[in-house]
Amino acid sequence: MRLHFAGMTIAALTIALSSSAPAQVFRAFWADAFHEGFKSTSEINSMVSRAQAGRYNAIVAEVLAFHDTTGSGHGAYWNSAIVPHAADVSGGIDPLALLVQTAHAAGIEVHAWIVPYRVCAAWPPSNNGLVAAHPEWLMVPLANLGNGPATVGGYYTLDPGSPEAQEYLTNIVQELVNNYAIDGINLDYIRYVQTDAGYPAVSSYAKSSLARFQQISGYVGVPPSTGNTAWDNFRRRTIDEYVRRLRAEIPSITSNPRQPLRLSADLICFGNSPSTWASSSAYALFQDWRKWMELGWLDAGVPMNYKREHVSNEATWYRNWVNAAIGWRYNRHMYCGQAVYLNTKANSVTQLSYSLSHGANGVVTYSYAATADQNTDGNPESDWTWYTYVATNLFTSPATTPSMPWRSSATATEGTLWGRVINGTTGQPIDDATVQVGALTPVLTDGNGYFTVTLIPAIAAGTSYTVTALSDTCPQVSASGIVVTAGGIALRNFTLCPGVPPFGDMDGDGDVDFADFAQFVFCLSGPDIDYPPGQFCLDGDSDADFDVDMADFMQLQRSYGSP
Repeated sequence: MRLHFAGMTIAALTIALSSSAPAQVFRAFWADAFHEGFKSTSEINSMVSRAQAGRYNAIVAEVLAFHDTTGSGHGAYWNSAIVPHAADVSGGIDPLALLVQTAHAAGIEVHAWIVPYRVCAAWPPSNNGLVAAHPEWLMVPLANLGNGPATVGGYYTLDPGSPEAQEYLTNIVQELVNNYAIDGINLDYIRYVQTDAGYPAVSSYAKSSLARFQQISGYVGVPPSTGNTAWDNFRRRTIDEYVRRLRAEIPSITSNPRQPLRLSADLICFGNSPSTWASSSAYALFQDWRKWMELGWLDAGVPMNYKREHVSNEATWYRNWVNAAIGWRYNRHMYCGQAVYLNTKANSVTQLSYSLSHGANGVVTYSYAATADQNTDGNPESDWTWYTYVATNLFTSPATTPSMPWRSSATATEGTLWGRVINGTTGQPIDDATVQVGALTPVLTDGNGYFTVTLIPAIAAGTSYTVTALSDTCPQVSASGIVVTAGGIALRNFTLCPGVPPFGDMDGDGDVDFADFAQFVFCLSGPDIDYPPGQFCLDGDSDADFDVDMADFMQLQRSYGSP
């Protein structure tokens, strides 16, 4: 149903929408870390009560805005063993734990909103000894390459392509999903903020984005900040790597009682919608979010469509972006972000109504604490009456959050396979290895050796595939009978370039244990009894003299228990 709003009153619009509104719709607000929201018991109780009054069904709470503790809004708003705790929490509470408990009791979801790459405004990051000890994890603008920590867009920022930075950030998400009954992870600033960044703070760091690009592509020297297609694409790839890694990591944590969790990301939609994706501001800042939607890495995209309804061209841009974003959601959800802080309450309802009536799976308003600009003077207000207003004029009846059919074995037609590729000789992960599932498009591993393959056709009982892995330096390894289930996630690791097995591995299983000892004793012949070439007992001949004697037994003792 396509509605036209010219001349319609809010009441008429509400009636028109009520008959076509979906039974399931995501209704959320972003609650940032810099204002009232979830820093005390009373704030949490008030926020959940307002969400109930507005018939919202989800809260997206910014639990990580900065990785240090200098200033309000900095630090972890959960009991973290990785990131220092925020200093502006009152009453000794665990903010995320209490928010989850209170919101769930009211039937409201909680999504942990994190800003991954932005570390701090002053170096070193206060109370974060781990990141402070690794300045090589930072990226800098081209002009500062190799000169140590420098800001990108005013902040010290992690290098998205650093495998060690990626592991640090993945550990944060693992901690949140393992320890809290959250309903999802929401990624923000999952992009670059300027195009001349991506260069290493420490030139000698062998795992920076630049070093990886040079190693993989063979590029000699330092590429310019713009104009080199291969370098631009590699920077997009580094952001991709973290998103797709989380697509596998999050559903693999089965201890979370709220599974399946939603993975969402806040998406760039500056200005007007582009004529082509390649001309979009998101693509220019290395956030290839259309690809993330198309490959099913995200469960939901949340375009930050912040436009003023009373400015005619912005009102048009808002609608154009809603249409474009829905067209690029593919088989996942699109929850359209909307700026209540830029609009009057009536204009916000108009924009939200447009999104929902044109097919969005939900809406997310920014922000909880800044709910209106009643005078359209650019000064947002904390007008708490917004919550009763939106319930009266748009969210007139309760709604549940939408189900995710691609995550259920009963309705999904696809599954996911992930794993890691390791060099058996060195024990190190292989960067840029190729992994292929059946005849599907091959994928490449990240700097930690991880790969994720989505959209694999599968049935609930499981579909079997042959999977191959190879790299430039190691021959192909194939594994058959890898079962992928509809809506599920399968794990398969690969070891390429297998190392020399330890001496005494008589049964070829990669270790030296009692089974090998028993076989060795069977073959123990003494120094004067030679075995013919090719005889299996020669696996116990350490000195290549064609017998198995006490000299070989001494070598077996050294290997016992390996690896």
